[in-house]
Amino acid sequence: MYTISEEKRWYIISEWKKGSINPSLVASFINCHVSTIYRVINYYCLHGDVNYGHSPGRLPALDSTQIKQLDRIIQQNRSATAAELLSLTHFDTTERTIQRYRRSLGYRPRKSLIKVKSTNINEQKRYQFALLHYRGNIKNCIFEDECYVGLRNTQQVVWCKRGEPTPKKEISSLRAHVNLIGFIWWDGYVFYRFDNWLNSDTYCDTVNEALSANLRQLNGYLYISDGVRWHRSAQFKHWCDQYNSELCD
Repeated sequence: MYTISEEKRWYIISEWKKGSINPSLVASFINCHVSTIYRVINYYCLHGDVNYGHSPGRLPALDSTQIKQLDRIIQQNRSATAAELLSLTHFDTTERTIQRYRRSLGYRPRKSLIKVKSTNINEQKRYQFALLHYRGNIKNCIFEDECYVGLRNTQQVVWCKRGEPTPKKEISSLRAHVNLIGFIWWDGYVFYRFDNWLNSDTYCDTVNEALSANLRQLNGYLYISDGVRWHRSAQFKHWCDQYNSELCD
């Protein structure tokens, strides 16, 4: 019935199950006619399988149930190697076969994204801040934050199907970074790179240097930043009083 392999037939079904299959694109990808795509889908809808009778030649390494199981395990273990997948499935086959079926299911390697963990306490504080200040005049506010821009290579490869988002890998901290501080207000902004670690003294010096050309314009603004200790130090409160700026709690 078909001129394509069982692996490619299951790939068609996996794309169809996403709900927005492009038959022409899939046909071009697996090198078959568009009508074959429709025949495979129709047969699957009628029989719940893609195997039509008994085809001559060597039997496939994995049956339909095993292919579905492999697909499910890959989704649960995106960064698993072929050897690890073979250990998880306990199939009587080889790592090379697992690699072949994984690709036939549409999975391709990507470098995983990283995401710094956020705690529930941080989320609650952001919500409380929004409740307190949503009626404020944003044109009289200056927002400040520091950023440590680090290397984004996680050294982890994950397997995803075309169109799927790349999973994020949460880490506790970033290393090999550049220190940046940024200020944004209604009609301006400043971004400034600094070298030293911040404390109560160096923070005042850094803010003073970064905003040296804008201090007169920002006189009387509400200064909004997060709650790290040097943002609330006596030295910085004195700096705010000196430039007639209100420090937001």
